[in-house]
Amino acid sequence: MPLFTITTRSGMTVTEKDAISSAIHAASVSAGYPEDDHFQRFISLGASDLRISPLYPDLQKPRSEHVLIVEAVLSSGTEEERKRLLLSAIVSHLQTAGTDPNDIMVFFGEIDRASSSFGGGRPAMPVDVRPRI
Repeated sequence: MPLFTITTRSGMTVTEKDAISSAIHAASVSAGYPEDDHFQRFISLGASDLRISPLYPDLQKPRSEHVLIVEAVLSSGTEEERKRLLLSAIVSHLQTAGTDPNDIMVFFGEIDRASSSFGGGRPAMPVDVRPRI
């Protein structure tokens, strides 16, 4: 699983979204999720619909207009270490793709498998997450 929602300010090109998508997917795979476990959605908001504190909580420089809010819904019970690994990988891969780490906000939420379905009216099956290497 994870399901990623990436919220941005409007005006981002398809090429920019593709780079972000690839970076987040590579981060997910590097954190042990299967290669074909690829679920993302992008939400683009106008300036009046996306209001973000430029320095909260203790940033040394203000966020730019290229800020990304990455929400990852994971299976309940995901270990804290896996979340830290995924967070680190997301920031690293997005930085390689050209996003300033200062502009990356990441939030994890959890949902139990009985509360989700990937299609076909079937409850979500367990995902075989590789152990961390």
